[in-house]
Amino acid sequence: MKKLSNRKLMLLLIAVAFLLVATGCQNNMDPTTHQTLPEKIIYLTTAWGDMWKSEGLFTSLIVYPLAQMINFFSQYLGVVMGIVLTTVLVNVLTLALSKKSTIDMQKIQMLQPELQKIQAKYEGKDDDASKMKQASEMQALYNKHGVNPLGSIVTPFLQLPIMMAMYYAVQRAAAVCQGSIMGTELILTPMDGLKNGGIILIVIYILMGVCQFLSIKTPQWLADKKQKEMKKKSYDKNQKNPSNGMMTYGMLAMILIIAVNWPTAMSLYWMVSSLVNVIKTLYIQKRYVD
Repeated sequence: MKKLSNRKLMLLLIAVAFLLVATGCQNNMDPTTHQTLPEKIIYLTTAWGDMWKSEGLFTSLIVYPLAQMINFFSQYLGVVMGIVLTTVLVNVLTLALSKKSTIDMQKIQMLQPELQKIQAKYEGKDDDASKMKQASEMQALYNKHGVNPLGSIVTPFLQLPIMMAMYYAVQRAAAVCQGSIMGTELILTPMDGLKNGGIILIVIYILMGVCQFLSIKTPQWLADKKQKEMKKKSYDKNQKNPSNGMMTYGMLAMILIIAVNWPTAMSLYWMVSSLVNVIKTLYIQKRYVD
């Protein structure tokens, strides 16, 4: 399990690095004014065919629909609710595509005590035969509960292109470029808020960090609670894999570092997405895992 956690951490680091590189692939913002370039703004009247011809597959098939969803909802409900509704719909779609992976992630949390027992059984045994027996017993446990440990990696990587697309969509959607919250432009970044006293930008950024923390920690808290309810005497919280804590705070730190220079509209998306993810986690725990 430790190897699996390390692998997931490495994949996460690679994904974040890829995301940082990819966000620089489209030059949508004026570096001087921090405003979206006029020719890059996507309006409700912008034709999909023009986007397909000029900007290719990723933008036309993912970025454009997201930007238009924000524009459509915003004309009736305002830009904040436009982002919120778009976020909820995106999460519903990703849940349908990644339900099995999400269930496996939560089941793995529940199986931690049994996995730790197997690890303790072979602790200090580095010969090939012991390693094979340990791997065999862990795989048997996964099979018993219908878990594919590698399948749990699918959800984060499915979310990556959506996250990238949403980043570009909030940069380019006309409703965001022209919209504001409490008199402050949503296209501005939390860093702009720190420099210019935009309190609402900082508040949204902080709330996003809190919601993201809850999203990451909720599966762990549910697993701990369930083990207490089941009175697993063999479960020792001090035996938890330390890489879990490292992954939790490492993920949160990377997200906060990236988000400080992203449009606040993206922080709003991430905040709502995190809250939806908490609800999704609770639903899956109740409906499938329990």
